[in-house]
Amino acid sequence: MASLKELTATLATAVGHRRYLLPSLALAIGALLDFVMLKFGILIDADGPFAYFPFMAGVAVAAAMIMWWLLDHAANSRSELRGICDIERSLDERSGYFDEGIAQLLNAAVKSEDQYRDWQAQCLAWQDKVQRQLQDSFGLRERNSFRNLVLIQPMPIAGSYNEQHNRERCMVAQQLERIRETIIRYSDLAAKRRAEGA
Repeated sequence: MASLKELTATLATAVGHRRYLLPSLALAIGALLDFVMLKFGILIDADGPFAYFPFMAGVAVAAAMIMWWLLDHAANSRSELRGICDIERSLDERSGYFDEGIAQLLNAAVKSEDQYRDWQAQCLAWQDKVQRQLQDSFGLRERNSFRNLVLIQPMPIAGSYNEQHNRERCMVAQQLERIRETIIRYSDLAAKRRAEGA
């Protein structure tokens, strides 16, 4: 059986923006019952301590519903804000990888076989770090978008050590462009969510 929280979340989703009609209805039903019961002397005495019990019960039910939904809204807003902060933190980390890729890979001077081997090792380590961060923060789709590239015709990049180095630098340039696109896309998403939550 579903928990109370799941049931109330389902009810809140189903009712949507009309949810505050339910407390109003509870209040109206309580007032109507009170009026009818007092007028016809059903179960309650007009001079007794419980003369306005149905109305007060309606007020209590309405207040409980409103408080529950306000707390639920506050909890959802807090959870969404936490998600936005996580996205922004991941984007900051990715921006660091972007700067690292430009400085240490794309623009790095390679003038010997030893430097070229070191560059390749750095490149593999950088790609692995970026892929792990992408998958952990944004999912498999973003990781595969970064990882699976097709390079048909490499563009000549000045300062390449040899043809293979030039090709690998072109791949790094494509990967940097993918990182940049992802940063822009998720920055826009975070900004939109912040604006909606404000």
